[in-house]
Amino acid sequence: MHEPSAPIPAPLTIPAPRPTGSGAVDQAVAVWSALAELGLAEAVLAPGSRSAPLVYGLAADEVAGRIRAHVRIDERAAAFTALGLGRLDPARPAAVVTTSGTATAHLHAAVMEAHHSRIPLLVLTADRPAELREVGANQTTRQAGMFRSLVRLAVDLPAPTAEAASPVELRTAVSTAARALAAATGEHPGPVHLNLSFRDPLVPRAEGSERPDRTAAPEWIVVTRRVLAPAPAQQPVPVDSRTVVVAGDGAGPAAAALADAHGLPLLAEPSSGALMADGLVPRHPALLREVMADPAHPLRPRRAIVLGHPTLSRPVVGALLGAADVEVVVVDPHPDWPDVARRASLVVPAAIGQEMPETGQDAPGPGQDAASAGVAPAEPDAPEIDPAQRRAWIDAWRTAADAAAARLPQPWQQRAALAVWEASGPGDLLVLGSSSLVRDLEQHAGPTSAQVIANRGLAGIDGTTAMAGGLALARAARDEPGERGRTRLLVGDLTALHDVTGLLIGPEEPRPDLDVIVVDDGGGRIFSGLEHAAAPPALLRRFFTTPHGADIAAVAAGLGADARSLEADELPAALAEPAQGLRVLVVQESPSEVPRNS
Repeated sequence: MHEPSAPIPAPLTIPAPRPTGSGAVDQAVAVWSALAELGLAEAVLAPGSRSAPLVYGLAADEVAGRIRAHVRIDERAAAFTALGLGRLDPARPAAVVTTSGTATAHLHAAVMEAHHSRIPLLVLTADRPAELREVGANQTTRQAGMFRSLVRLAVDLPAPTAEAASPVELRTAVSTAARALAAATGEHPGPVHLNLSFRDPLVPRAEGSERPDRTAAPEWIVVTRRVLAPAPAQQPVPVDSRTVVVAGDGAGPAAAALADAHGLPLLAEPSSGALMADGLVPRHPALLREVMADPAHPLRPRRAIVLGHPTLSRPVVGALLGAADVEVVVVDPHPDWPDVARRASLVVPAAIGQEMPETGQDAPGPGQDAASAGVAPAEPDAPEIDPAQRRAWIDAWRTAADAAAARLPQPWQQRAALAVWEASGPGDLLVLGSSSLVRDLEQHAGPTSAQVIANRGLAGIDGTTAMAGGLALARAARDEPGERGRTRLLVGDLTALHDVTGLLIGPEEPRPDLDVIVVDDGGGRIFSGLEHAAAPPALLRRFFTTPHGADIAAVAAGLGADARSLEADELPAALAEPAQGLRVLVVQESPSEVPRNS
C-alpha cells in the first residue's frame, strides 16, 4: 500500500445563518461564511443598492471580523484593488463586489488582466431576480455570463425565497461559493464570476418588527474543499552551450535555477522574478537586436528555453523566438502557454535540463529542422560540461550587453526609473506601471533583490495604481510594521490618474507604506514609438497632452499624501529619506509649481 503524501483534511461545516427576515441576506451570510472558512480574507466593495445583502452579510455575527472589507467608490478601481490584494499571495485571493447594471461592466478590465496573468479573483455581482430581467427594469442588463470567455467558472445563482432562504438554496449557495474558490485557485488559476440574484427585501427586517426566531439551534452546512493536484513532474529539455534561457513576466526562481544548473545565459524581464541568477545578462535587449540581425554573430543562440510570459522587447519576442534557426522550448504547466511567434517545438509543464552532445555544427539555416542540425539524440551518459567555458560564455554576453547598452541614449526618464530600481532592495516591493518605464529598466537595469511586479498579462498599464494600492494593503495587513520594506509604484503620467481613487484608503483599513513615483513627461514618450513616428509633433501635443505634474501633485495632496515635485537628479535623495504612509513624488524635467488644469 502507498503511504499518504499529506494528511487527509477533516470535514468542514458551517452553521446555517440565523434567519434575518431577508432571504437575500441569509444567502449572502452563507456565501461569506463559506468563503471565510475556506480562507478568503479580503473583499472590496463598490457601493450600490442591489448589492446591499452582501454588505449586511459581511457584518453578520457569523462573518464579522473574518473578512476585511475595503470600500472603493469606483468599480474599476475596486476590481484592480482586489486584484492587488490577491496578487501578493495567489493562494489567498480577494473578492470584488458590485451592484447590478453598468457597474458590472467596469470590472471587465481587471477580469481580463486576471485571466491573462492567471491571478485568482472572485467577482461577485448582484443582479435582479428572473422576474425583473428582460422587461426594462431599472439598472438591469445581461450581466450573467458577461465575462464567460475570461473566467474559470461562471454561475448565475437564482434568487432565494424573499422572506427566508430555504435549506436547499443555502446549500446551493455554499456549494457554489466553494466551487468558485476552488476554480479560482486551482491548477489553472484566474478569475471566477458569481452572479447573485437578490429580490426584495434586500436588508434584514428592522428591529422591533416581527422577526424570525433566531434562538433555535442552527443546522449545519457542509463546505466542500478541493485538494489541489500535486505539482507537475519535471520533464527533460535539451541544453547545450548555445542555449539561452528566457525569463518572461512571472517566470520565478525556476528560470534562474535552470540557467544556473547548466551555466546558461539568462535573458530576464524586470518582472520575471529571476533577477538574482548567476547567469543573468542585464541590459541584453540592445545586444540581442545586434546578435539576431547577424546570422554569423558569434553569440547567436541555437536554442531558447522560455519560462514565464515574455512581452517586453521585440528583440526577444520577435527576433530571437521568431528566428527560423532557433529551436524554442516552452516551460509552462497551463493550456494557454505563451508562443507568440508560433515556433515552439516542445512544451513541458516543468523542466530539468538534459545536456546534449556538442555537434560542432552551425545552427540550422532556414528550412532546416532544428532538431536534426543542432540536437543530437540523448546519450545514455550525459556529456560532461566545462564550467569555465560556460562562465566565459556568460561573461562574453555580459560584456557585449554592457557595451551595447552604453551606446544607447539615456534621457531623464530613464535616470528616474533607474533611481527607483536602485533604491529598492530586500523587503521592498516594486510595482511597474508604464510600458515605457518597464522597457527603460530592461534596457539599463542590473539585478535586484526587491520583488518586482507589473501588469504584463495584457502588457498594459490599466489599473496599476489601484493594484499597487491593493498590494500595499495586503502587505500592511499581513506583516508587522518594521518587518516589511516599502511598496513602490513607478508609473508614467498617463497611468497615475487612471485609478487614483484606488488610493482613497478608508478609516478602518490598515495604513499602507506606499511610494508612488510619477514620471511626468507630458505624455510625449508613449506616443513617440514606431506607430507614431510620422505624426506631426503639433498633433501629438494637441491630442495627447496629459495632466501637468503640479496637477498630479495637487490630486495626491488631496488624498492626504506627502506630495511634491522634483527633478530626476533629486529623486535618489528623496527616496532615501525616511517615510511613512502614502508618498507621491512627481518627477519632471523642469518642475512647475502652477497647475495647468486648475
